[in-house]
Amino acid sequence: MMAKASSMKLGKNLILIGLTLQILFFGFFLICGGIFQYRLVRSPTPSSSRNSWTKYMYTLYAAGILILIRSLFRVIEFTQGNDGTIMTHEFYLYIFDGLLMLGVLVLFNVIHPGQLIGRRFDIESIRLDPRGEESSDGFVAERK
Repeated sequence: MMAKASSMKLGKNLILIGLTLQILFFGFFLICGGIFQYRLVRSPTPSSSRNSWTKYMYTLYAAGILILIRSLFRVIEFTQGNDGTIMTHEFYLYIFDGLLMLGVLVLFNVIHPGQLIGRRFDIESIRLDPRGEESSDGFVAERK
C-alpha cells in the first residue's frame, strides 16, 4: 500500500510540474505574440499591409486565454486531490474543460488561420514554367 501511495504522489507532482511548465511556456508564447503584433503595427511589412492578420492575432489571444484558464483549472483540480470538489463533481469538468475547449474549437473554425496562409487560386497565382506550361501552384515544373 505504501508503494502505491508514493507512486500516486509522484504522479500527481509530475502532472503539476507539467501543467505549471505548460502555463509558463504558453504564457511566454502569448507574450511573444503580443510583442510580434506590437512591432508589426509599428513597422508594417508590405505583406502585412496587404493581409488582414489582426483578427487572427486576436483569435490566438482569445484561444490562448481559454487554454490558460483550462490549465489553471487542471492545476487546482490536481492540487485538491481525488477527494476534492472538482474531482467529485462532474459538472466542473464540463464547464472548465469541455466548454473552454469547445470555445477554442469554435474560434478556430470561425476564424480559421488557413484563410490567411492558404493558397489562393486567382489569376495572379497562375505562372508559366520555363516550358510555357501553366502552373497553378506557383511552383516551377522540373525540366526533364
